[in-house]
Amino acid sequence: MQILFTPGPLLTTKTVKEAALVDMGSRDPKFIQIIQNIRSSLLKLSNVDEKDYTAVLLQGSGTYAIEATFHTVLKRETDKVLVVSNGAYGERQAKILSAINKKYVKLSYDENQKCVIEDIIKAIQEDPEITHLSMVHSETTSGIINDIDFIHKLNRKVVFILDAVSSFGAYEIPVSKLNIDFLISTSNKNIQGLPGFAFVIANKQLLSQCKGNANSLVLDLYDQEEYMLKTSQFRFTPPTHVLRCFECALKEFEEEGSIKGRQKRYTELQQFLSQEMQNLGFKLFVDPKDQGCIITTFLFPKDPKFNFNQFYDYLANKNLIIYPGKMTKAETFRIGSIGALTMDHMISLIEEIKTYITDTNLQVS
Repeated sequence: MQILFTPGPLLTTKTVKEAALVDMGSRDPKFIQIIQNIRSSLLKLSNVDEKDYTAVLLQGSGTYAIEATFHTVLKRETDKVLVVSNGAYGERQAKILSAINKKYVKLSYDENQKCVIEDIIKAIQEDPEITHLSMVHSETTSGIINDIDFIHKLNRKVVFILDAVSSFGAYEIPVSKLNIDFLISTSNKNIQGLPGFAFVIANKQLLSQCKGNANSLVLDLYDQEEYMLKTSQFRFTPPTHVLRCFECALKEFEEEGSIKGRQKRYTELQQFLSQEMQNLGFKLFVDPKDQGCIITTFLFPKDPKFNFNQFYDYLANKNLIIYPGKMTKAETFRIGSIGALTMDHMISLIEEIKTYITDTNLQVS
């Protein structure tokens, strides 16, 4: 069995995978109940009141839900987004906004630098045309966790859109307390489900004002929610097997201790990985004080003999799958610490990396 050290899709349990072995009709009352259970569970994990927020489920990946949110929430004529970016996923938000012809400005940082709250506040206060703020919580490009508790410091209201795709479930995010209006995540991250659907924790009052905004049929969160309220069903074919697996994953999530339990395991894995890799001579890309528990980025060794593809293939032949392909401008590679990983898995990875270094006579430091 392959062991995935990736940030999603990630390693899932046998029981979660087995939940996909049962076929269900999309209009079956039992399946409709699964949908309602999932929606309620997501709101509970978001620390919101059901009278104020709703959980909109959408077929597709986290990026689909981000684009759907921009389509639905933004009025082309009047609204303008401040995109805060310190990695590839912040840049992706800007690309989406350009593609769908929505107005935005961008505040950019280096890929190993946290977003600066004071800069964000200043940018919003100096540009009265900015109506929305959008940023990434856990930037998977590097592993940085950005600060998100600052909206209360603004002197006027802006709509806060948060990409929590890789942080939801591993970090406590009290959505209403932090004044988050739209939080986006997906099934195949820290809840440890299968890929296939995403969700938006949406401010009901704001969502109710979004009728007719979207220039897309399938990416209209307003229409998706209205149809769900009327019928308890998806507008279009739902990923039935994935939703069954997600309900199973939610039960296992609770059994592990919910967010606190999962964060504890992930943190222990990440800290062990970080320390052991540094002991081998690898250098961190991100300052440890800014590092999250999701994924860790390491600089390439300076030894000209190092070839990442060979390194990756060596580990893959041992059924240890790290994250291929760099996203940073610097020469780096990444190793995830989320999913159904155990300390034994992480120890096995470190031991094989040690063997690779010895066999290739690699000078890491």
